[in-house]
Amino acid sequence: MDKRFLRPLLIAEFLLALQVVFTVWSQVGGQYHLDLMFWPWKLGVSVIAATLVVAITGNLLKNGGTITRRSLMYIAAMMVTLIVAGFVTYYYHVNEPADDDDEDDNPVKISRVVPLPTTSLQIKEDDRLRDSG
Repeated sequence: MDKRFLRPLLIAEFLLALQVVFTVWSQVGGQYHLDLMFWPWKLGVSVIAATLVVAITGNLLKNGGTITRRSLMYIAAMMVTLIVAGFVTYYYHVNEPADDDDEDDNPVKISRVVPLPTTSLQIKEDDRLRDSG
């Protein structure tokens, strides 16, 4: 491959890797937790992960496809970055704000029982039954 095409392709790979990192992170960790997260965490972890993807690719291209010690170090750094992303997402999962929609969980409380109105016919029958008994 010609060297003059390598740099633009690696830039395109970086941008694609950045998009893939955010997509996978939102699918695995949950978009709600990603929305709660402080923006430097999202920026730092995603840029580091995308940079490591490009570094692994560049190292493999440089060495003719052989896996070297440096590429293994890049892969290990990628694993550490993914673990950090998992811990940060878990932190925001545990410390998410409480729901304010507690009205559905509490049963309705009855404050007063109102007797049903009786008719004059029912009162007369009740009086007859008391008198006869």
